[in-house]
Order: sequence, then C-alpha cells, then structure tokens
Amino acid sequence: MSRLTKVLLELTIANTVMAVLFVPDIIDVSSVPSLYVTFPLAVIFFCSFLIALALEKEVAMFDAEQREHQRHAAPNDRPESADSFHGHTDHEPMRA
Repeated sequence: MSRLTKVLLELTIANTVMAVLFVPDIIDVSSVPSLYVTFPLAVIFFCSFLIALALEKEVAMFDAEQREHQRHAAPNDRPESADSFHGHTDHEPMRA
C-alpha cells in the first residue's frame, strides 16, 4: 500500500472508533454536536481508501506498460529536440 492508502485507512479507523464512542453516548459530547460528523467522515474516508486501493493497482499496471513501450521504442520514434523544432540548430540567441 502506498502512503496515501495507509493514511486513508488510519483516518477511517480513527473516525470509526470515535463514532462508536460518540454516537451511542459512551462519551457524552452533547455540548459539541459537531463531533457527530465522525461517522459520516469515516464512511467518506473508507470509500476514498477503497478507490485509492483499486486505482493503485491500475496505476502500477499502467506504469509497467509505459516502461515496456519506452524500452521497445525505436530511436526514430522519439520526439525531436526543442532546438530543431523551432528551426534553430545553433545555440546563438535569436535576434528580433
């Protein structure tokens, strides 16, 4: 797992634990009702974790595929340098 997926998993676990303590009033937070947002945040972080985990594998496969294409690319298939693209082959500055 990458760093992002680990952080999302940690946030999911932390928010779930807080929600389990806050929602059934094990810890009384009735004076601070904004703390009840922990359960919806846990769901959001969990969904983000699942998406990141799924895309992590896809990105790894894409990167491997691109490396394979670059390894087999012929020298003539590579783009031209910036100097030859603009029609300047010497390294002198352009004059207006």
